[in-house]
Amino acid sequence: MLRLRQKTKHLMYSAVSGAGIVIIMFIAYLIMNQNHITQTEKAVEQRYESEIKRLKEVKSAQIIQGWVAARQIEAGEKLSLSDLEQKEFPSDLVPSDVVSSRENIEGKITKITLKPSTLVTDSLLYEAEAATNDLRNREISFVKIPAVLKSKDVIDVRIQFPTGQDYIILSKKKVKDLKSSTLTLTLTEPEILSLSSAVVDAYLHKASIYALTYVEPELQLSAIPTYPANDQVLKLIAKDPNILKRAEQGLSHTSRALLEQDLSALTPQTTSEFEGKQVEYLQAAEQPGKSRQSGEDASRDSNTKP
Repeated sequence: MLRLRQKTKHLMYSAVSGAGIVIIMFIAYLIMNQNHITQTEKAVEQRYESEIKRLKEVKSAQIIQGWVAARQIEAGEKLSLSDLEQKEFPSDLVPSDVVSSRENIEGKITKITLKPSTLVTDSLLYEAEAATNDLRNREISFVKIPAVLKSKDVIDVRIQFPTGQDYIILSKKKVKDLKSSTLTLTLTEPEILSLSSAVVDAYLHKASIYALTYVEPELQLSAIPTYPANDQVLKLIAKDPNILKRAEQGLSHTSRALLEQDLSALTPQTTSEFEGKQVEYLQAAEQPGKSRQSGEDASRDSNTKP
């Protein structure tokens, strides 16, 4: 009986020992497996992070910074950063001359009108000329100006002699201000002297000084001045400065006299004909509206009848 109990105890010890060994081995397996899973997850995570980093670098290489107009910018306006917005664009969808640096865009002038959200490129801009020390604003009232001339238009000032000879005095000048028939231009000292010479020439030789506007001033090149300043005239101006004032007054009076002559040529008959044409024009403009209203009324009446 005692042997049986000892044998049973040995069997129980063996069973417990075996179970303990199995449990220890299972725990060791779980630990090793968990370590393997953790290492695998870290490897996958590192691989994904590397791939994300690579994709970001690729995307960054394919994206370019550009500037677009935040509002409508008229041709000839000087750009400031408040007029623009910075945006990102795919590099394969933008022109090669896209402006990406603010230093290359601020202070430049637009060649054409830029609509809102228009991408700014080098071909749409040009550098503003630096102001020189001899620039002066000159008010001019003796130049025959186009009827449609307005402030900020760009003009050439020309002189035409009775012989038919025609010369360019001033080239591509922006009208800084315009009041009635007096315009203001910004001129350099040589241009002021050339204009003064032309004024006296026009006064002495019954020539006319007139202005022509540019069609697309931001795209067109400036004309080359062809008027040769007269040395004798410049000497005369130096000798008698008042002759320039008399010449300007004479040309202004001549321009006004031509206008008065055209106005006085209007007879009551031509005036009434003009008024009649204006009435006919207004009636013709109103007629389509009346016809359309009549058609709508007739259609409404037909729909209301049983």
